[in-house]
Amino acid sequence: MEKENVLDLIYRLKASCIAGEWRIMEETGLSLAEYNGIAAIAPRESISGNELSQKMGLSPSRASRVIDKMVKNGYLVRENDASDRRKCFISLAKKGQDIKKKIDRLKTNCEQRIRARLSDQEISTLSASLEKIIDAF
Repeated sequence: MEKENVLDLIYRLKASCIAGEWRIMEETGLSLAEYNGIAAIAPRESISGNELSQKMGLSPSRASRVIDKMVKNGYLVRENDASDRRKCFISLAKKGQDIKKKIDRLKTNCEQRIRARLSDQEISTLSASLEKIIDAF
């Protein structure tokens, strides 16, 4: 049997963990961009629209449309900057906080499943190796 290459293994791991993300999106009706927006904001955090667009990996104009929809649907709260009308700050509304808790539980569960199968040394080695791979890009 031929060994899989590293990238294939990373994709398989990602697919295993993402299955739970898709369930949350299906339950809530969120798009991937909306899901990523909620996942990118920490509870009780308020970030700029530009920062959120960067965390979502979207252009500012696309992120603005996604944010507008999420505000309209009650997932996010937008507050305008009193000193600069061009700026706004985004935070999670109650509905968004509830979904963020589901996302965090899912991530914790996935992390626990990985850690349950590896020793501390293996986790350390894996983490260092993944950092090297990330730095290559």
